[in-house]
Amino acid sequence: MAEKLHIGSCSGFLLELQLDERRTEGLGLVWGKGELCVNGTSVLAGQDGSVEWTWVDLLEWLAKNWSYLLCEQSFPFQVKATDISTLARDLEKRWENMPEERVEDEEEEAFRFLNRHDLASAFKGLYFPAVFVIRQGELFEVSSTEQGETIRLPLEQAVADLEAIGNHLAELANEVDQGRGLLAAQQWMAREQQLERKALPLLTGLSSETLECLNPANDAQFWEQESDRPFADSELVAAARMTVGVLLPEEQTQIFGLIRGLSKSSTDELDSLADTLAKDFREIGKPYDQGYWAAAWLRRKLGLGKSDVVQPAELLKSWGVQIQSFEMPESKLDALACWGRLHGPAILVNKSAESTPAHVHGENSTLAHEICHLLLDRKGALPVAEVLNGNTPERLEKRARAFAAELLLPRYVASDAVRHAGTLKEAVADLLETYAVSNELICWQIINSEIYITLAESEQSWLQRQVGRKV
Repeated sequence: MAEKLHIGSCSGFLLELQLDERRTEGLGLVWGKGELCVNGTSVLAGQDGSVEWTWVDLLEWLAKNWSYLLCEQSFPFQVKATDISTLARDLEKRWENMPEERVEDEEEEAFRFLNRHDLASAFKGLYFPAVFVIRQGELFEVSSTEQGETIRLPLEQAVADLEAIGNHLAELANEVDQGRGLLAAQQWMAREQQLERKALPLLTGLSSETLECLNPANDAQFWEQESDRPFADSELVAAARMTVGVLLPEEQTQIFGLIRGLSKSSTDELDSLADTLAKDFREIGKPYDQGYWAAAWLRRKLGLGKSDVVQPAELLKSWGVQIQSFEMPESKLDALACWGRLHGPAILVNKSAESTPAHVHGENSTLAHEICHLLLDRKGALPVAEVLNGNTPERLEKRARAFAAELLLPRYVASDAVRHAGTLKEAVADLLETYAVSNELICWQIINSEIYITLAESEQSWLQRQVGRKV
C-alpha cells in the first residue's frame, strides 16, 4: 500500500491522496483515493471519506484555469451578487425580462464563468456538489454549496497551497512519455506564461481595445503594478475593475490622474484601530449585522456618548486620511477611496451637483461608508481601493452601508427620538437637524429599530414610502 500524501496545508487547501500504484504506473493518470479539504473542512470527498479517481482531472483544471483563479474578481455583467454561491439566483433575476436571444448568450458566458471557478467541475464522470473558488482582493473565498458556508483564506496561502498540489500532481503525472498525464503536466508548467498574458485584462475587466485606448504607448509602468507579482492589484488596476460599465474610458482616465496625484501618507492611529478591530471582529451573520456591530465598536473606542454626533470628515482628517473633491457631472460615481502601496489613504469625493456628496447629508454618509472600508477591508477583500456605486463586492457594500447609518445615527437613538416626540414626523425632523443625515437614512434606522413594530400601521406605511419600499 502506497504511503498517503499530504499536499498543501491544514489551514488552507489540503489534498490527502493515497496512490493506487497498480492503476497509476505507466499511465500518468495519478489514480488513488483522495480527499480535498479547506481549513479542515472536507469539500471534495466520497460518502465514506476519500474518493478513488484519477487526480489528473484536478491538475488539468488547475492548469487551464490558473489565470482566472488568481486574477478574475468580478462577476459577469457586473451583477450585484452577495457572493459567488448566490450568483446563479441573481442572474435568473437579471434575465427575467430580457430577450431570449440575449439570455442565451449570457447563459453561455455565465456557465463558462462558473465552470472555471467550480472545483467540482474538474472531475470528468464524477459528481460533487459545487465548490466555488474566487479571489477577492487579498482573500481567496471558497464557497461549498453542500456545507452552506464560505471559507476565506489569505490569498498568498491559497496560491501556495494550490501550487504545491499542482506541482506534486504534475511530478507524478510527468513520469510517463505520453498521454493525458504528460499533457496536463506540461500545461501546468506553462501556467506562468499564460498568467502574464491574461493578468491585466482579467484584473481590470477591460477589453484589449479599451486597454490600448487607455495606454496607447503600452507603457509598462502605466498601471503601477509590481513587476514580480503579475496577479497583484494596484490602486489603478482596482479602480479600473470597479468602474467597468460605470465610467467611460475618458472618465476612467480622469480618475487615474487623480489617483496618481495622491501621495502616500502614514495613518498610525487609523492603522492601530484597524488592527484592534481585526482582533475583535468576527465575520459571522448577515453583512448588515456585521456593519452595525463594527459601528457600535468604533463609537465605544472613540469614547462617544450615547447620542453624540459624529463628524466623519473631521474624524478622517484627524487620522491623516486625505479628502479631495472633484467633479464628474452626469456620473453615478459618488466617491473613490484608495489605500494601497503607492497612494493614500485618501478619499476622492464627487461634488458635481447631482451626486450624493454634493449635499452635507450625502457627504457624511459617503465618508462614513469609507471609514468602514478603511477599518475592515484594507487587509482583506479591498487591499488597495474601493469605488462607491462601482463594482465593489456587494457583501462589503451592504456591510458598509449599515456601518455608515449606525455610526451617524444609532438605531437606539432613532428609537428614543420617536418614543419621546409628539409625532413620528416631528421625530424625523429633529433627527434631521441634529445629525445631518438624509431623511431616507433616518427612516431606515427607525424601520430597523425596535420601535418600528410598536408603530401604528399608518406610521409604518409612511416610513416605507420615505425609503421607496412597496408596502
